[in-house]
Amino acid sequence: MKNFNQNAVSARTSKTNRIIKIFHLAQTVGQILILLICATLAFVNRNLFNQNQRFAISLSLIFVCLQFSLLQTESEQPKRWQLINHYIETIAICYTLPISLSLLTKLLNYYHLINGTFWMLSVTFYSLIMYIPMAKLALSRVNNNWGRILLLMFVVYDEIIWTASNIAGHLRYNKVLLQINNSGLSGTPVLIIITVLVMSCWKIQKPHFVYSRNDSILFSSLITLLLVGVLLLIAMPHFDYVISIADTLNYYFDQINLGVIGSAIRTGIAEEWLMRFMVIALLAQIFQSSKYRIYLIVLFDGLLFGFWHITNIAYQTPLATLRQMLEISGWGLVIAAIYLYTHSLLLTMTYHGLYDFILFLFQGGISEYGNTVKSAVQPTMMDWQGTILRVTIYAAIALVIIWTKRRQEVIAKNLLQM
Repeated sequence: MKNFNQNAVSARTSKTNRIIKIFHLAQTVGQILILLICATLAFVNRNLFNQNQRFAISLSLIFVCLQFSLLQTESEQPKRWQLINHYIETIAICYTLPISLSLLTKLLNYYHLINGTFWMLSVTFYSLIMYIPMAKLALSRVNNNWGRILLLMFVVYDEIIWTASNIAGHLRYNKVLLQINNSGLSGTPVLIIITVLVMSCWKIQKPHFVYSRNDSILFSSLITLLLVGVLLLIAMPHFDYVISIADTLNYYFDQINLGVIGSAIRTGIAEEWLMRFMVIALLAQIFQSSKYRIYLIVLFDGLLFGFWHITNIAYQTPLATLRQMLEISGWGLVIAAIYLYTHSLLLTMTYHGLYDFILFLFQGGISEYGNTVKSAVQPTMMDWQGTILRVTIYAAIALVIIWTKRRQEVIAKNLLQM
């Protein structure tokens, strides 16, 4: 009976893989056709695409053709070129799919062949499934845990979260849908779908949302109160502008828009799903045999979380970005420690989302269309001193959470479920 069930599962897996390969073949051929049409029309009409777009067409054609290699049967012991190719194809598919659809969008819009809202609605829904071949045929076959982390953080996340927004370009369409796409909210389920597809191959267990049964109810309650206190601390200074409850409500509601709400939900769900759930699970595998496993997981998750924000240099000055990276690294230590002890992804998601919502609301970092607002503000000496002090406090709090033998036993039990 057991052999029968195993054969049935194997048959279903084989059928699923075959369907995914057919889907990948269709997408690859479709991309080639789109790029060839764009290349032909660009040759006929020089004003259709600019120089960068013509270069993107040529380069994309090369990388799309290489994607046929993923249709080969995976050997039990892949050769070195195959292992390297999994990285190349993960990166290539993440970039070429949006580029191809972006060029097609511009082409159709140029000849007035599409309705903007209907097209972007279709693109948004299509993005939910269009990366499945990449996840199953390339990303899931990456064996090195550091490679997995770097791919997820700096390639997969950055491309898929803003897929619809990148494809749209200057296309005009429904304001609500535009805000959702620009905030990255529509890309959040895409990230979850992709990571769920690779979890079994990477030996990562399902996420845990409620408090761990191993922890102390009192200490978990204190952690929750700490997070609530931090939210109040960052919100209270802004109440200087209000003198009554009515003014307070007006101050809030005048600034709330879908772009801010969508960005806060995206950071709360997507960033915690990536940096706490996925990255910590992979770090737990990397440091599995280390005596200082818990400390190393917290340290590297915090550092990676801070370094990940280097991409914000596109929206602010280099020194402001460096200061932000330091502060986020410090606070990342605390959030990593909290997640390890409570094992509650819902707790860190809720806190992260509310934290960014308050910042976006009062500091104006997000426009009403969900775009990040550029800033030229330079940090002062007092800002740097404050940053060093806060990072020191954050590190101390993280140590308190993971320091004692009893808490490390709780964390060790939680790690077995990651």
